[in-house]
Amino acid sequence: MASVDGERRVHLVGTIPAESTSVALELIGATVGDRITDWLPDGETGSRRNWIGRLIENLRSHPDLKVVRDGDWSDYETTPGFRVRKGHAFDYVELDYYEHFVASWPLFKEARSEMSHPEMAFQVGIPGPIDVSFAAFGFNPVLGLRHSRPFEDATVVEIARIHGVAGDEVVYQLELPIEVEIVNRIPKPVRGVVAKQLARRILRVIRRSPPGTRWGFHLCVGDMNNKAFSRLEDAGTLVMLANALLAEFPAGRTLEFLHIPLAHGSEPPTAESGFYAPLAELKIHPDVRLIAGFAHEAQSLDEQLKIRSLIESQVGRPVDIAASCGLGRRDMAAAELNLSLSRSLVT
Repeated sequence: MASVDGERRVHLVGTIPAESTSVALELIGATVGDRITDWLPDGETGSRRNWIGRLIENLRSHPDLKVVRDGDWSDYETTPGFRVRKGHAFDYVELDYYEHFVASWPLFKEARSEMSHPEMAFQVGIPGPIDVSFAAFGFNPVLGLRHSRPFEDATVVEIARIHGVAGDEVVYQLELPIEVEIVNRIPKPVRGVVAKQLARRILRVIRRSPPGTRWGFHLCVGDMNNKAFSRLEDAGTLVMLANALLAEFPAGRTLEFLHIPLAHGSEPPTAESGFYAPLAELKIHPDVRLIAGFAHEAQSLDEQLKIRSLIESQVGRPVDIAASCGLGRRDMAAAELNLSLSRSLVT
């Protein structure tokens, strides 16, 4: 079964290319509101549309960091890179997840009421601390890992603050492109070991979160300017990392969903069955929703239905439907088409 209710649902990864939270929520309600999952993002509009870009830009004023490579975010090679100033210690950073949550919380509750879905939770996107650190330090793996702890500490603080307001009415989506890319790049004989080590680092945020928090994993291949960061030869990398996360998920917290990306930015998903074959090895509990990120407006409904069949034949159950990443890097016409297609794919 796809979920505890047995029906396919539409999952929204996060961003919508709308001018405001209100417009994003109105669009979601009008297009997929009757078949959405039991959690809803606020559209992550404004400065969040380009994921962690605003977090990295905010580091320009950090007293312990200096810019050593500037960039305009036009591609993955032209992003700002920082280093710790000589004689300084980088041990503290501020994040803005609580700030954006508080601004959207009343609008979310209004949208939830209009959708007649009183049990719906607010989905809060939480970039992985390693991911933010890698981006901050110019995608240098040594520095990214070395300096990730301040981002982890700040993330835990933000989650605790949100939890203090909304408790279990929030589902935190942990977003993990860098970890996917690390596992994808290293030699295959050691991928399993590295995946387990990364999973333990990832899960520290969840272990340090308040008891009773609810979670989902968004494995990600990147989507800057609608271009993928990782290139997957098949779904094996995703399955390996997912199984490592699922095997050691902390007690006292609830895992609601696993989202796996099966398209690469502007490139639609492949129809080659071999790409999906590793999904047969996914070790996911029946009560955890499995979300297949393959909805793509560049393909017809018939093409997408064939891909859905390929996926479900491997995992042995129906899947929920999503795009491979947030829709914020598309224009509104493409985003609306993607939402409409997603709605058709859950019937």
